[in-house]
Amino acid sequence: MKRLAFILPILLMACSDPITVVKAVDDRSRLKVEGAPPGAMLLIDGKSMGSAADYAGDPGVLLVDPGTHVVEIKAGDRLLLSQKVFFGGGEQRSIVVPPVVTK
Repeated sequence: MKRLAFILPILLMACSDPITVVKAVDDRSRLKVEGAPPGAMLLIDGKSMGSAADYAGDPGVLLVDPGTHVVEIKAGDRLLLSQKVFFGGGEQRSIVVPPVVTK
């Protein structure tokens, strides 16, 4: 009987399901905007993403789907920067607004 009490828990543990761990990987690229003046807006493919200053890094970066996108920085009606940028899988890209434009 003592032997059965010892063997039974071992047999039950052997019948348990294996443990499976699934991790989701976010392969979107990250965009960092440097040097944007206060009030400037970030647009991706014509869609507003909000204040460009919110994406200045640590930790504020924008997750961007893979592909070629038009990245624009606008201050009011004034276009400060417009670039076509290719985003691959998972890298971080930085866009720098030239200091001459911010004056």
